[in-house]
Amino acid sequence: MLRALVILPNDRTKEIGALVAVARAEARKREQANQNPPILALRFFPELSVYVAVYETQESEVKNHKRIHCGCQNQAGRVR
Repeated sequence: MLRALVILPNDRTKEIGALVAVARAEARKREQANQNPPILALRFFPELSVYVAVYETQESEVKNHKRIHCGCQNQAGRVR
């Protein structure tokens, strides 16, 4: 199953590597997984000034997943 994260860039997330690290960490936290889910796409939307990261979850993880309504704050960038 595909899921997406919206990342609001800041001073710490100017480089692609930092954005991917934020996306991986946040996806792992959301899915309560031991390993980082693969990030399949990372796109910038200039009209919104946000990045969207798309990642894939394992079906077994989705069945046990509790829905998280998140306005999460990550140290490296703000994620919604």
